[in-house]
Amino acid sequence: MKKIIRVIVIVLFIITVSVFLVIMINKDTNEKVEDKKDEKIYVENGAIYEKTGEVNIGAIENNIGKINRLCEEHLGNMNIYFSIIPDKEYYLKDVLETEFDNLENAVKSKITGNVKYFSIEDTLSLDNFYKTDMHWKQEDLGKTVEKIEEELEIKNEEVSYEEQTLEEFYGTYYKEASKIENLNLENSVKPDEMIYLSNEELENCKVYNTETQKDEKIYNLDRVDETKNKYDLFLSGATALTTIINEDAKTDKKLILFRDSFGSSIAPLLVKDYKEIVLVDIRYINSTILENYIDFEKYEDADVLFLYSSRVINQSGIFR
Repeated sequence: MKKIIRVIVIVLFIITVSVFLVIMINKDTNEKVEDKKDEKIYVENGAIYEKTGEVNIGAIENNIGKINRLCEEHLGNMNIYFSIIPDKEYYLKDVLETEFDNLENAVKSKITGNVKYFSIEDTLSLDNFYKTDMHWKQEDLGKTVEKIEEELEIKNEEVSYEEQTLEEFYGTYYKEASKIENLNLENSVKPDEMIYLSNEELENCKVYNTETQKDEKIYNLDRVDETKNKYDLFLSGATALTTIINEDAKTDKKLILFRDSFGSSIAPLLVKDYKEIVLVDIRYINSTILENYIDFEKYEDADVLFLYSSRVINQSGIFR
């Protein structure tokens, strides 16, 4: 009898321990899933990503509404184009969920007037983006530039560039990820290489920054020293209004580029197609007072391109 009781006790003990372990394993797994679900920063295959989040319809309606009013009030019958730059996480769509397709459809449904929308996501891949930053790499934008030229019906002869290297680059994603414990960035993520493309035509361009009221260069190394942000190399970083004059241009065409920070690095690659490029960032200047700084009658024959990253167009209150 004692043996039977002992066997029963042992069996009950084993069952109890097994149930406890199953509960704890499930609990730990669920916690890991929830932790992963709540994390904003990811490290995947040596690169850092920030979760895109859901489509913000209210933000899109507000942002596109401001753009529609701007087009109606100032841009008249100009040739107006619009495109969205996907977040690099879009190219991890087999690994992480992305909302870019829904965002793009929402934007296209809200645009009014004679604005022509075109997509550029097929011209990009993971390799086109920095591993430690959100931005695209200038040296890899050839296909994107060709797509823009095709859509805007501008195609001048090809030009050559010389690659210049600005040492190691640790982007904003790296800085954010370094604040998160257990990511072990030193062993999992290597710094990017900052490369920029230059030639005599770009070096001869005149660049005027309305914000600082100073003449600058396409590539501003002094700005990099001031801010310690190597991406500020491109057109001195985030500025409200910048004008590029290309006196070596083989055309008299003009472009007004409404942009965010991504525009800083692609604009130099469009210089060959235009005599003048005006870059406007309505995150830093109120769209209702643009006529005080831009003589839109002067640009009545200009091309207009709205080029924004998906994160900007999906953010509430981003445009002034």
